[in-house]
Amino acid sequence: MIPIVGTHGGYRRTFTFGYTCLIYHATETFCARNYSYTNDPLGKTSGQMIGAARSARQNLVEGSSRAGTSKETELRLYDVARGSLEELAGDFEAFLVGRGVAPWDSDDPAARRLKECRIDPYCGDMGENARHDYGRHVIEMRRKFAPWLESEDPVLAANSILLVIDRTCALLSRQIFATGEDFRENGGFTERLSSARLEKRDEQAAASGSPACPKCGKPMRKVVARKGRNAGNPFWSCTGYPECNGTRSFQ
Repeated sequence: MIPIVGTHGGYRRTFTFGYTCLIYHATETFCARNYSYTNDPLGKTSGQMIGAARSARQNLVEGSSRAGTSKETELRLYDVARGSLEELAGDFEAFLVGRGVAPWDSDDPAARRLKECRIDPYCGDMGENARHDYGRHVIEMRRKFAPWLESEDPVLAANSILLVIDRTCALLSRQIFATGEDFRENGGFTERLSSARLEKRDEQAAASGSPACPKCGKPMRKVVARKGRNAGNPFWSCTGYPECNGTRSFQ
């Protein structure tokens, strides 16, 4: 039986979501330590930074949840998440430059050490205990990355978060490409609806004793010609169409 609603909701299994969780919590910590009423009196900078980090995380959740019924929406939300991360990166870059410090180059020793640190895959429950198990997983990953992402040294923390943002954007770009290719190969919700309905019609045709196709032997379905000299007239068409174009006259 063809499923109408596709696979969806598996965001906790992705590295992209895990990294956005780390980025979100690290950004909250960074803003609490480095922005105050003195240098951010209206809370606008810290609010926008935390909002961008939250946007990336939540759009991955929503995109994954909508994957079952709309590939277009899924792709759009993933792209919004990537844009939010790039916006956040701009704020951290501005923070460093504003203090006369250039962001790390790729050969910086601290950058190389952080590049060797990877988030662990989530292998916990995906059912009723998923929130609990995944929360514990994120807490463990925060501890793992804390020497960089939640460092009290603002330069180290900002550079580290920038590096993880770049890593996450690269992963997310590959996820977007893979989602697009899946749509190209398998279609989306509309195609599944059509295929499921045709499958049911074929079952009904077979059960009703419709004639067998003269070419391949499959049951046939009644259709009405849309054009040509027989437009408006019914005929039997093979349920294997378009692979098989067998027809019979309707009597």
